[in-house]
Amino acid sequence: MKKNLSMNGEATGISITLDRGPYQNNGASPWYACVGLGTSPQPLKFSFDTGSNFIWVTSSLCKPNTCEHYGDKQFVYQLSSSFTWVDEQVMAVSFGPWGSMEVQTGRDVFTLTPHLNQSDIGSVSVLSDIYLAKSYEGPQFSELDWDGGIGVPSMTDVTETAAYSPYRYQSFANQAEAASFHFFQSLIEQRIVSPQCPYVGFLTDIDSKAGQVQFGQLDDDYRNSREYLFLPWDQYAAPYLWTSKIFSLSIGHKQVISPESLQQEPYFFALDSGSSAFKGDVTLMNTLYNIASQTKEDVVIEIGRTDAGDVGKLVVTADMYNVFIEEGEDKGKVITQFQPLEGGDYIALVGSVMMDYLYTVYEYSIHYIDGKPNLLPVGMWVFNKPSGPRVITTLQELPARIFDVN
Repeated sequence: MKKNLSMNGEATGISITLDRGPYQNNGASPWYACVGLGTSPQPLKFSFDTGSNFIWVTSSLCKPNTCEHYGDKQFVYQLSSSFTWVDEQVMAVSFGPWGSMEVQTGRDVFTLTPHLNQSDIGSVSVLSDIYLAKSYEGPQFSELDWDGGIGVPSMTDVTETAAYSPYRYQSFANQAEAASFHFFQSLIEQRIVSPQCPYVGFLTDIDSKAGQVQFGQLDDDYRNSREYLFLPWDQYAAPYLWTSKIFSLSIGHKQVISPESLQQEPYFFALDSGSSAFKGDVTLMNTLYNIASQTKEDVVIEIGRTDAGDVGKLVVTADMYNVFIEEGEDKGKVITQFQPLEGGDYIALVGSVMMDYLYTVYEYSIHYIDGKPNLLPVGMWVFNKPSGPRVITTLQELPARIFDVN
């Protein structure tokens, strides 16, 4: 996969290699990066997850009969000379329908080093708080290809928790010292990422099972593309999700979400790099599953606008939403990837099932408070791949403005 750097002063950004595990029917992305954690660095598989607002890892706190997962590795904090405890109190972190994870809170160094084949600019280290998993169980966790997740939320400093229970979220309840997770912000503070290039991009290839996540870089192959959409960020009930409002959604000739119904309650669309399948509103997902599994008709999402003011359109075909399950309980089956999410009202969220066919860029704006960068979401950019299917069927008159400064 081609690498391209966008230079801004001394900060070049960083590109990290992604590998693909087997696709499993648990709703989690098969994509992960090998990242070193601790001193000496212990290589572990992490998802860079735009659907969560915390950092976690399976750890040596787990008992032999817990924390079973396909990734099959754990962080042995006792072997790390740089590890410190933040709070040894056991607390619960919600993983929505997967259940809760018991964790304790520590702090250690993430290292992206050339010999681990993740970084193209040399050794990069980020000190961060981290939830050390002590216990979790269930079939979804057992089919998880990664050992932990690094949250890349739309916004970091979220204090309310009650409304977020359907999703992966950070809990503050009864914690003596609130944990702090600022992975991307740390890259800016260390001048690894330029404040003029506040982007996080994902580009994956199913056939080669190789991909990249880019922090502060853009892929130059898309500089002149007219096949893109900008999806402005709009706040959903879980504000750390990357969400944008839908204008309509249909499958075949059936309009499931009409512009008229949106006058009563808005629907949201989210791109979640930690997920695979479409998930969300129970009625919406059940309707899509029932029709899609019988007719294999296209799903059409109207969202965003072109630079001429026309409504943007995304088309998801049966070849994209019907996926062969490569491992786990449903190995060998082809399963339609629409999954209802209890409590996920008025949202359609999707990860690799759609993102594998697009180049996706998350854009922040940066505001400085007391000299420290504070990140706020601007929106998501999606581009058709040059040799891929036309997911975006509307055409722009001009290239995307994010390339103007690079």
